[in-house]
Amino acid sequence: MSSEADYRLPRRAVPKRYEIALAPDLAAASFTGHEVVDLTLIEPTTEIVLNAAELEISDVEMIDSDGVRRVVASAIQLDEERERARFVFDEELERGEWKLLASFSGILNDDLRGFYRSTYHDDAGNRRVIATTQFEATDARRAFPCWDEPDLKATFAVTLEVAPGLVAISNGAEVSHEPTGDGAMRYIFAETMTMSTYLVAFIVGDLEITDPVDAGGVPLRVVHTPGKGRLADYALEVGVFALQYFGQYYEIPYPGDKLDLIAVPDFASGAMENLGAVTFRETALLIDKQRATRNELARVADVIAHELAHMWFGDLVTMKWWNGIWLNEAFATFMELKCVDAFRPDWNRWLTFAHFRAQSMDIDGLESTRPVEFPVASPEEADAMFDTLTYGKGSAVLRMLEQYLGEEMFRKGIVAYLKRHAYSNTDTNDLWAALEAVSGEPVGEMMEGWIYQGGYPQLDVTVADEGLRIEQCHFRFLGGGGSVWQVPALYRTGGEQRRVIIGDSAGITVPAEGFLLNSGGDGFYRVNYPDELRNDIARNFGTLVPAERYTLFADTWANVLAGETPAGEFVVLTRVLEGEDEPDIWGTGLAGLSELNRVISSDDRPALQRWVRSLLAGPVRELGWSPQPGEADRQRKLRALLLVAAGNLGDDRDVQAAARDLFGMLTAEGSEPDIDGDIADAAISIVAANGAMVEFEQLLRMKERAGNPQDEVRFLRAAAAVPQQESAERLIEMILAGEVRSQDSIWLAARLLGHRVTGPRVWKLVKDNWDAVLAAIPGQHKRRILDLIMYRSEPEIAEDIEAWLADHPIRGAGQSTTQQLERLQVRVGLRRREAGRLGEAFDL
Repeated sequence: MSSEADYRLPRRAVPKRYEIALAPDLAAASFTGHEVVDLTLIEPTTEIVLNAAELEISDVEMIDSDGVRRVVASAIQLDEERERARFVFDEELERGEWKLLASFSGILNDDLRGFYRSTYHDDAGNRRVIATTQFEATDARRAFPCWDEPDLKATFAVTLEVAPGLVAISNGAEVSHEPTGDGAMRYIFAETMTMSTYLVAFIVGDLEITDPVDAGGVPLRVVHTPGKGRLADYALEVGVFALQYFGQYYEIPYPGDKLDLIAVPDFASGAMENLGAVTFRETALLIDKQRATRNELARVADVIAHELAHMWFGDLVTMKWWNGIWLNEAFATFMELKCVDAFRPDWNRWLTFAHFRAQSMDIDGLESTRPVEFPVASPEEADAMFDTLTYGKGSAVLRMLEQYLGEEMFRKGIVAYLKRHAYSNTDTNDLWAALEAVSGEPVGEMMEGWIYQGGYPQLDVTVADEGLRIEQCHFRFLGGGGSVWQVPALYRTGGEQRRVIIGDSAGITVPAEGFLLNSGGDGFYRVNYPDELRNDIARNFGTLVPAERYTLFADTWANVLAGETPAGEFVVLTRVLEGEDEPDIWGTGLAGLSELNRVISSDDRPALQRWVRSLLAGPVRELGWSPQPGEADRQRKLRALLLVAAGNLGDDRDVQAAARDLFGMLTAEGSEPDIDGDIADAAISIVAANGAMVEFEQLLRMKERAGNPQDEVRFLRAAAAVPQQESAERLIEMILAGEVRSQDSIWLAARLLGHRVTGPRVWKLVKDNWDAVLAAIPGQHKRRILDLIMYRSEPEIAEDIEAWLADHPIRGAGQSTTQQLERLQVRVGLRRREAGRLGEAFDL
């Protein structure tokens, strides 16, 4: 078992400033470089140890602060396993200020990490190469020798030498550019603030840049491949708003000298918060506002806001070590919602966030969950921290705390935290201390269980003589668990909003009149009411605020999965949706019905389909297929959601026929019909889910003709939904042949494995090509192919999956695999309990 000490560098040398010169050769997929590092030796030494991986290093020497003494390294030793370089000197280097000089070279890899290649095709069909970076968590060491740990902060002065005609970008503003004399151009960039190595960025290629816009004194630009400038306006709009919003919220100016938002064709994650040079997957930045769905517009806004929130919370103030990555990611997720909710209040992003919270509760309700913060040693363990619990649970717990303390009190604590720790590193207790200081509440004690132990509670409400009794238990889908939390609970009674901390005592008693627990719907816990009280709340469903209506469905469905509530009760509950106007609440009800559709027998499926058609008939008839002038965005989103549910889950033939007509218009050669983006997406989804090979071929052709990143993904995603064995086999072949970008192979393989009809066949194909499938997916994301494996709940297939993964583990994915297998067992239990009796539940 490795420990943090095995991977932490010795602290006898501390860097202060890097001067880095790089010359990438895009055609040869390689680069050369030279660096000068100003550092302090804390003690005398005859060796310097730092991080390096996949680099060749030469010409290493040390120069003292006076520039008089030069000591050349007598040996350069590379430790591939520990990703370190050791420079040995025959003379002792005394403590004090020194400069380290080193030359190095490396490859532009195809792994979407470190300094890597991204490619695209220009209008003439020629393949073009971009050199770009992705250093988080521990991959700056693949681009230059460095002290690649988050608390070893320094400043960075970057120079890039590139071929003529190429654009070069780094974190700082361009200071100058000039010919080198050998046919290249030398770009010199301003020195950065003090920051961690994982935030350094270099981007070189045949790119275009929008004119800068003024965002409160900060020049903001979008960088993109040629011809996509028309897709950048929305990103600039969101970016300007977000920079101004965060500057006001944090009461600290943006810490960089410029900000570039850079669209990269190949990018493993959504985006990366490099100071001043934020890189994005194209679908998360470039968008056609007229053709996009409301979900796609919201996602671009979310991702931009998330990354810009990091400029303060992550870049300016950084966690000390990777065990605290939640301080970066959970807070950026929380702040993205704050920002986008202010940008577009009508989108009701906090209600949409409830779905993300529910996803993290699905993982956190497992025995195999983990704490939000836990010890991290190796780079693989650091990579594994970037998961649903870090982002989803962490941000949901922050939201729960904010609502308990009050939004302004919470904000004041965050401002104090950032101002006190600017340009330095922190741990979790520093955040709690700042919030305690301004609020007077025992925040650290309250939050300890939420961060340092896995799981969450269920608050059980029972009738007592003097009112209602509230007690907590540890919620787990498969039972067990004895943890206790300090639960900051909000509730309503007698028309008043109240708050209480429910701890490890015997519980509390509250008045019963007009009672509702988890008032506002932001708590990270389940609520279990007695039947009579739950039925009473359901009868008054329309009087609840939207987030409370959402949690009623989410908690009921969780208890169905846990075997505590029959699925039939959830089915009956869906009847209250007939008057609902919030798409997210409809979404959680329909998601439960969709899961039941996966386990119901083929003989009983028509009954489920009749139920869905009956449930949706009125709303679908009222909404129709055409948006009305001035209609709210959420209404458009609701229309599309219900049409897709009617056509696919309800097997509504009239809806399917209308979708085919629209699909014909969309796919006609040379046609660009003026169809609402949400309606177009719905029609494509319905045709695909009920399609044959002819529709599959059309979808692939449309993918190749796509005029924006969202359409390209839309048609590929739809192709994966076609319920034909041949289409699924073709897509697996495309993944193996490299015909799908590796960034998309991640989710495509997962969707194919989770498909209700073709998934069993895909599982066999994946097994038969196991090594090749994993090789097609970027390293730290290989575990993601199991994201939907829980839907393979057919008992014999589930057993085979468990046996296979025991013999063929995915490197670095041990805990994630265990979690996915436990989720699978939860669904196996659902199938075993409910498959035989669901026909009665749907009997109209």
